Amino acid sequence: MFEFEGARKSLLLGMSLVVGLACAPAAWAQGPTPGQNVNMVSGTQWPGGDPFLQRQNEPSIAVSSRNPQHLLAGANDYRTVDLPYPDVSSDDNTACPPNQKCAEPWLGVFKSRDGGETWQSILLPGYPQDVSPEGRGSPLKRFTTASDPVVRAGTNGLFYFNGIAFNRGTNNGVVFVARFMDLNNKENGDVTQGRDSVRYVDTIPVASGTATQFLDKPVVAVDVPRGSHTCTLHVPEDGTTVLQTVPAGNVYVAYTSVSNPSPGVFLSQIYLTRSTDCGATWSSPSLISRSYAKSQGATIQIDPETGIIFVAWRVLATNSQPDSIVVAASLDGLTFTPGIPIVTLPAFNPLNPTGPSFFDQATTGASFRTIAFPALAVGDSGFPWIIGPIYLAWAQRGVGPSGDARIMMLAVPGNGMISQNAFKLPTPIAVDNGPLTDQLGNPLLDEAG
Repeated sequence: MFEFEGARKSLLLGMSLVVGLACAPAAWAQGPTPGQNVNMVSGTQWPGGDPFLQRQNEPSIAVSSRNPQHLLAGANDYRTVDLPYPDVSSDDNTACPPNQKCAEPWLGVFKSRDGGETWQSILLPGYPQDVSPEGRGSPLKRFTTASDPVVRAGTNGLFYFNGIAFNRGTNNGVVFVARFMDLNNKENGDVTQGRDSVRYVDTIPVASGTATQFLDKPVVAVDVPRGSHTCTLHVPEDGTTVLQTVPAGNVYVAYTSVSNPSPGVFLSQIYLTRSTDCGATWSSPSLISRSYAKSQGATIQIDPETGIIFVAWRVLATNSQPDSIVVAASLDGLTFTPGIPIVTLPAFNPLNPTGPSFFDQATTGASFRTIAFPALAVGDSGFPWIIGPIYLAWAQRGVGPSGDARIMMLAVPGNGMISQNAFKLPTPIAVDNGPLTDQLGNPLLDEAG
């Protein structure tokens, strides 16, 4: 385990060189030109389309490491809410009673073979109405609901599709990783018939809830191979199996464990688990938010040169702890530095709504529920064994004109910021603090009354 002060300095050194981000506004202002919006749900014919015109949300997407034209995405998918439930026998491995309808959402799987111009979609195997061999054999078959997708690409065509599955109203649930492999041997094929090149391999439970703990908001990160270790996957294709032996990069999954120790009291902790064999097996989860009572919204990034794992998450205020964003680091994904508060803000004060605070709000007639979870990125230093810069971003009130909320970014250069006595964090900057305008650059004006 890292010694605390050394870890603190290493963490800040790892955020170096980012101040240059604020020094080149002209080069960054142009930005890409967006293309045409494309519906990722292909038509209204089941099973590839959505005959119910239901909603999909919270998407996540990754690009194949074997062919950049091949894309895999996931989203919460409400097609199953209206999908009739088939007749099944009483001994079928399902969470739904026979002849009853389970009006719960699942996870959609979306594939493109032409860089996103066209899409085909299916549901992740294991949903309650799934009678396919892959569905019946899925460890998710005993659950009614699945959500919170995060999709990441590994090397050699691997994809990791992370999410949770559970039975609503209970703590009975799992964090899982479904594995896909891009064989990159076809430029066509019906996804609904399993004839495309991005093949579903299997689904692996990563962690399980208990009677007193509900698992929520997972996130997955994949490292490049850093040794000679390999893993072999049995990839289904056209009624047979193709063996794929590829270099193994570590895979990390973090999630939140929510408990309710007494009426009205909720606690939440961040755990992380590691796989060294391409997601086939997972280590015992490590508690990394030990000093904080209410932690949520973890995000993981890996330093390209050193393989050091950085985890950032939001700490929600309690009577003894303020609202903050915390970062911890690890060399191996098993032991972590204590979480270091990087950003701390006052709680929102309705008597001073334009004061600084994280952009949190509840669902009301005039607002939607949101919590300011952090976003994290780690740059490449370009030098072996030298930690790269770290970028941390969040949503904050009290920044723009009239106290409007803005996306803030903290870019810590590290070297030059550390003295013999202490270190100093730079001042966060607003990513875009200009006036609000329409698409032609004209100022916006609102009238009330």
